[in-house]
Formats: sequence, structure tokens, C-alpha cells
Amino acid sequence: MLHRSTDELSQWELPGGKIEEGEVAEQAATREVSEELGLEVRLIGSLGVGEFVDGDHEYKYTWFQSTITSGDPKISEPEMFDDLEFFEIEELLSLALSANMRVFLEKIFSGEVSFIV
Repeated sequence: MLHRSTDELSQWELPGGKIEEGEVAEQAATREVSEELGLEVRLIGSLGVGEFVDGDHEYKYTWFQSTITSGDPKISEPEMFDDLEFFEIEELLSLALSANMRVFLEKIFSGEVSFIV
């Protein structure tokens, strides 16, 4: 999990972001992990999708399970992130999480998302 620390937000979140012109979700996922964590990953499969509203914006996320093929996790965008930590799922319940992560946790605990692909 990355801790976003900006003037607007202070929250824990998964690496991710918007799909750029000409990309599909899988390409955006691997690009964002590379940009934010300095890792090369191979996607194993989709964990599901979630939609949520945050402020005035609607978002649709696709979550992927992946394996690291190259690199060691590090904060690659220090202007946005100030910490990088690994947490057990239960530990996340006590953290300030992004809207995306709150939806993701709901889907994990409801059984809609499983890490067995």
C-alpha cells in the first residue's frame, strides 16, 4: 500500500490510475505499478471491478492480481506518496483508506473478490 500525502489527500491506497489514450486496463495497471513502485509485474488475472463516487467524480476500477517479475518496491513518485507498507487485510480496517480501497475491502469481505485466480 502507498500512502498518498498531498495538500488534498492523506490516505492509503493501491497503486493505480487512469487509463491513458490507447490503453486497455491491463496496460494501465502494469504502467501504473511501474510508475508508482518501480516494479515490473505480470498480471495473473482480474480480481473484479468496482464503481464508486468520490467528490464530484464517478470512478470505475478493475483490480488485478499480479506477480513481481523485476525490481524492488520503492516510492517512485515522492511528490505524491510518503510511505510504502505491507499490511494484513485485517489491519486495513484501522487505516484512512482511499474510496477505491474501501470498495475493494467491502468486496473482499463479502466474498465478491477472491485472491484465488
